[in-house]
Amino acid sequence: MGATESVVAAVCHASPEVADTPGSVAHRGPHGSLGGFLERFRGTGGVPAAVADDAALELVPVFVALEEVERAAAEAYGRADRIMARRRFEAEEGAREILADAARLADSERGDALKAGLRAADVEASRIVALAEEDARRIEEIARGRLPRLVDEVVARVLEED
Repeated sequence: MGATESVVAAVCHASPEVADTPGSVAHRGPHGSLGGFLERFRGTGGVPAAVADDAALELVPVFVALEEVERAAAEAYGRADRIMARRRFEAEEGAREILADAARLADSERGDALKAGLRAADVEASRIVALAEEDARRIEEIARGRLPRLVDEVVARVLEED
């Protein structure tokens, strides 16, 4: 506030009739009665009190500018919502693809594990069969080695009893 405005405010405050006197400095001003304009600021901490039509007219450009800001904000929110929806859809599609790939891989791995298990079982079965065949050969050799002696022994006993 300049020095002149400060003096006018002090005069208007001290003597309200000066502000209402036609032709006074307080009466003339860019916003009609300077006293009325300045009175709006009294007791409000620098924020003008609402004064009927003058305040509404003064605020029209502000509200017009705010409408443009609100429109731009609504457009930005709309764009953000569309981007968010597209990204969510893409993320869900990506997750579905990852799950499908994982299921295919799991099936493949299960099949590979089953094949490996069957191969291992085949190897183990072959080892067991080989051991059994070796045991059978050994037993057969033992039996062949003992058989002539046992036959001789049986024949001898039969002949002794006659």
